[in-house]
Amino acid sequence: MLFDSPETKHRILTEFLKICPFDGWNNSALLKAMEICGIGENFLSLIFENGCVDLAEFYVESQNQKSAEILENLSGKKIRDKIRLSLYARFEVEKNHKIALQRLINFYLDPKNFTSFKIGARPLIQGLKLSFKIADFIWKNIGDESTDFNFYTKRLTLGKIIFRSLFTFLKDESPDFEKTKKLIDSEIEKVMKFEKRKAQIKKFSATAKKTCEEFFLDEKGQPKSPKNFLKNLPFFRLIKK
Repeated sequence: MLFDSPETKHRILTEFLKICPFDGWNNSALLKAMEICGIGENFLSLIFENGCVDLAEFYVESQNQKSAEILENLSGKKIRDKIRLSLYARFEVEKNHKIALQRLINFYLDPKNFTSFKIGARPLIQGLKLSFKIADFIWKNIGDESTDFNFYTKRLTLGKIIFRSLFTFLKDESPDFEKTKKLIDSEIEKVMKFEKRKAQIKKFSATAKKTCEEFFLDEKGQPKSPKNFLKNLPFFRLIKK
């Protein structure tokens, strides 16, 4: 058995998720899960070098993959629908792990971490990256190939939606987490309206720039002489007539 193999990590994670709701997201619960799997605690650093911090990252990555597996065929759908359905699937795989997910958030925000030399601020930093990591996975999974500044803005925008939806999801007792889905739909709609307004402003700016250039510059792109500029003003054309 390879102790650091994905299969071994999944076995430990499965047992950990059973213990975590009662014991919390911590190394003690992780060691219990390892013991159930017949693995000694001396192998902890080999499997999860940073303990439950690395386990949390493995959990997020595993849940990302599961959401991709249950996602319906997205070919032919609009980008907004691909994102919406991807978010639905991502929360779908968390339905049975709400308490464990809450324990993970508690772990990220636990001030006691800062008193531990081995843990420190690492969980908080990782927690801040959580939404971005999920957003990055979703964008890549639907085929996004952007490499410019849009790469970051897309992920930050989606990460904000994930972050807001997460806390609604944890308290959502509605059938098939409908409240969370409505929030997701609402947040996506806000983004679409903002992008539409931004496109309109961009179009207006481009039109205004072109009009100014035509008004103040000649065919060679040089500033018009005062004489040529004045004679083209509507007021002076009217006097000339």
